[in-house]
This record gives sequence, structure tokens and C-alpha cells, in this order.
Amino acid sequence: MDKLIEFLRRHQLIAYFVLTYLVTWTLLFLFQPLLLEGQSFVAPLVILGVFGPALVSIGLSAVLSSRPRQGSRKPAVIAFIVVWILSSMIIILQLIVRQQAVWSIFVGIAGFITGLLPAFVASSVFSTIPGVRAHLRTYIKPRGSFGYYLLALVLFPAIWLLGNLLSRAQGMDIPFSSYPTVDFKLAGMVILFYLYSIIFGGLSEEPGWRGFALPRLQAKFNPLVSSLILGVLWAVWHAPGRFGGVEAKSVSDTLVEWVLIVLVTVIFTWIFNRTKGSILVTALLHPAMNATTKYLTGSLGALLLLLLFMIFVVVLDKMWRKLPAENPAIYQESLQAA
Repeated sequence: MDKLIEFLRRHQLIAYFVLTYLVTWTLLFLFQPLLLEGQSFVAPLVILGVFGPALVSIGLSAVLSSRPRQGSRKPAVIAFIVVWILSSMIIILQLIVRQQAVWSIFVGIAGFITGLLPAFVASSVFSTIPGVRAHLRTYIKPRGSFGYYLLALVLFPAIWLLGNLLSRAQGMDIPFSSYPTVDFKLAGMVILFYLYSIIFGGLSEEPGWRGFALPRLQAKFNPLVSSLILGVLWAVWHAPGRFGGVEAKSVSDTLVEWVLIVLVTVIFTWIFNRTKGSILVTALLHPAMNATTKYLTGSLGALLLLLLFMIFVVVLDKMWRKLPAENPAIYQESLQAA
């Protein structure tokens, strides 16, 4: 066992990516076809695969933690119960409002079973295992200027709206929203989807991609190279859902999406570094991106502005230069242990 732990400690990045792909791809490739055939009992296993990035990062942080357990379990239990109830309610509402499911005991049970996973991730913030608590501490102890957290909420909607205005100015007939009527009902659906995406994105993925992988990549490479590596791995991780899965798309649409993911990964890295390694800011940015692409119409203008903003932040922060070793956005094993 000691040899395995030492191997994982020496190869943390490889272990993380291999295990994350293994968990997600195995569960999704095995059980998505059954789910699409109407066998809903496998849904929790599919959701478990979606939470692979977070669960693997928490598991590795626990295994690699060399210090004994500390503190009381009470905060973790309280966080688990509160987040379980809230997440379950959000998931049930999403099933009824967006997927037009009819309320039944089964829908309620499915919501509360699914809610166990975000509850576990949230409760791990208060884990008695020092390595796990250190890994997730920036969820409740955010760093950097408050303005970046506001920017995380409005950045993608602003780029999409301004891009649509730019396209309209060039004579293109681009609707602002993919929905014909903009009213309070739509606003409620957007808010609900944002909260849902905090669960499936902010909690299911960000602890892994940004919380675990990015600091370790930046310990080896500069932010730009780290972003490109992570962007490719993050994009391809979605493959089981895109090729014949529950979020199936054409090959061309999937490739375009993957290119966009690589581009936005640079922006994610920039705001992560600007907030000194805060997972919370990317956990807000991720659902904002998802909600924007779902409810606002994409355009050539939006793509152009996104590309320009990415180039701007790369130049602004000279992202081709490696960060100083003492930067909080870089993984430092000695500080993590302390």
C-alpha cells in the first residue's frame, strides 16, 4: 500500500487524468445506452460518472494526505444535509420544468439520490482529512478581489450579447435568445439552470480540473501551456456524452465545441490565477458559461470577441511566463501538507 501511495504522490497528474477518464468513460459508455433505452434505474451510475473529476480529486487528496484526521465531523454533516436538501430540490425542479417530467414518487427519489453526490462534495470542504480540506478550502475562503467573482457571473453573457450586437451591426439577423419570448418565466428558467449547473459543473468538475489538475500543471508549465493541456483533456473527457450519449451532437458540432472549450480554458486559468487559485470563482464561471450558451444565441461576433478577450488576458498577464513558485495558484506539496 505504501508503494502505491508513493507512486501516486510522484505521479499525481497522470493518476488524476487516468482515473478521471476511467471512472467517467467506463460508467457512461456502459450505462448511457441503458438510460437512453428508458431504464432509468441506471441514472445514478451515469451521474456518478459525471462527478468523476470531483470524486477522483477528493479521493486522491485523501490518499495523499499524510496527516491524521483533525477537527469535528459536525460541520461536514451539517453541510451535507443542507446541500443535499437544496440540491435535491433544484434537481427535481429541473426535471419537472426543463425535462417536463411529471411529479411522482420516483422523480422525488431520483432527485434525492442524485443530490447525494453534490452533498458529498460540499461536505468534503469541511472534511476532517487535512489534505481534502486544503484541496477544497477556497470554496469557503475565496481569494482575490470581489470584482472577479462578479466578472465570473457576467463575462460570458456580456460577450455573447455584445457579439450579437456586433453581428447585427454587420447586417446579420441574429436573435439574442434561442427562445422566442423573453419574460419572467424565461428568467426563472435561466436562474434554475444556473443553479443546476452549479451542481453539474461547479461541484462535479471544478474541484478536479481547476482545484486539483491546474495547480499541478502550473507547477510544471506556464499558464498558457497548462491551459492548452487541460483544455484538450477537459474537452475530450466529454466524448461519451457527445458521441451517442445523452447530450449527443454531430461530429462537426462536437469539434467546434472542443475548440471553444480549449479557448475558454485559457480564460478560466486567467481568472483562477487572478484570484490566487480560487475554485469558487471558476465554480461561478462554469455555470455562467453553460447558461449563456444554452439561452443566448451564438454568433460570429461572439466568437470573435471571445477570441479577442482570450488574447487580451494572455498578453495582459504574460501567460507564456511561468508563475513564481510561491504563487498560491501553484501546487506546493509542503504548504498543502501544512
